[in-house]
Amino acid sequence: MNTQKWFRIAIFNIIVVALYGSLMRYKIAFDFPFFNQKNLLHAHSHFAFGGWVSHLIYTGLAWLAAKYLSAEKIKKYHWLILANLICSFGMLIAFTIEGYKFTSITFSTLTLIVSFIYGWVYIKDLKSFPANNPSAPWIKTGLLLNILSAAGPLALAYTMAIKHVDSYFYLGSVYYYLHFQYSGWFFFGSMALVIAALPKGFPSLHNQFKVLAATAIPTFFLSILWAKLPMWLYILTVIATVIQFVTWIIILKKLLTLKNYKAEQTYPNWVNIFFIAALFSITVKFLLQTISVIPSLSQLVFGLRPIVIAYLHLVLLGVYSLFYIGYLFANQWSAITPLAKISAFSFLVGVVFNELFLGVQGIVAFAYIPIPHINELLFFAAILLFSSALFLYLSQWRKPRTNS
Repeated sequence: MNTQKWFRIAIFNIIVVALYGSLMRYKIAFDFPFFNQKNLLHAHSHFAFGGWVSHLIYTGLAWLAAKYLSAEKIKKYHWLILANLICSFGMLIAFTIEGYKFTSITFSTLTLIVSFIYGWVYIKDLKSFPANNPSAPWIKTGLLLNILSAAGPLALAYTMAIKHVDSYFYLGSVYYYLHFQYSGWFFFGSMALVIAALPKGFPSLHNQFKVLAATAIPTFFLSILWAKLPMWLYILTVIATVIQFVTWIIILKKLLTLKNYKAEQTYPNWVNIFFIAALFSITVKFLLQTISVIPSLSQLVFGLRPIVIAYLHLVLLGVYSLFYIGYLFANQWSAITPLAKISAFSFLVGVVFNELFLGVQGIVAFAYIPIPHINELLFFAAILLFSSALFLYLSQWRKPRTNS
């Protein structure tokens, strides 16, 4: 299995994600009559999930499995990754042209079917992993939560098909999918890759895994506190959220001791900045989740569109995108060249600017204070992300310098 090829495609895909983000920001800041903004949003988000993060996790997990499976058995992952890519690009094109219609719903459904098959095949192949493999439970949980998340888009597709959309049902379905992707599939799948890379002798995270797995479903209800949950369910949600935050702090403290382990590091020290940035971002995510257990505060803050967008980008860009940029460099699947280094740090700066501008826009919205040129600033951040991703991809066609 040519892992480097699949990861190089992933870098191309983040260019596409950033391009759509830039186009949407341009339409907001300036006059651009072409394309429907809502269609672009659907295309952007679906492709970011399927063509970027899920593609990376599918590839990373297949690479882990290749250590324990024959070359013949690993071929099926090649076809499943390819199928996911075809469906992701199908969604991208279809959503751009027609929005939620037959073709886009078909490709979206096929993407879900691929995730079902991938999960079923991989869980069967986990039997070939060594006994007590520390990554295995994280992998299995991530795959199952990915399958569970499918109920969200399937429900949306059904309501779109019958042309009867209830606003609360629509929001609930969207938040359901986002939760089990962001805090389920993406989190557990990425953590599996982290666990696999930990040095020998590193303290076990299995007890923390059990807590996080047990709280993955209850914390979904944080997303729908506006639905007037029964008191017992609200209390359960609060307890699960607080326990999850404390558990993450325990994991974070353990991960921060990695520098004390004498493990051979085959990549430059500057790559660790991306891992630190991702750790910071996900800690902020868990903190915001904990704060949001207060219903009035949750409705006040997350009722503002800029805050919601900032939160979603904090997770997608700040956590997973920065982590995977560092992960590709650390495993030498991305060539380390001067241009690659500059592009990667430029992308990091773009993430910071994007969060900063969205955060400021959201905060001043409480006082109804307009910020001059905020849309132009957000467009600038989007262009910085796009150009950085583009040059990062171009850097992969140049001769690497591993000592950069």
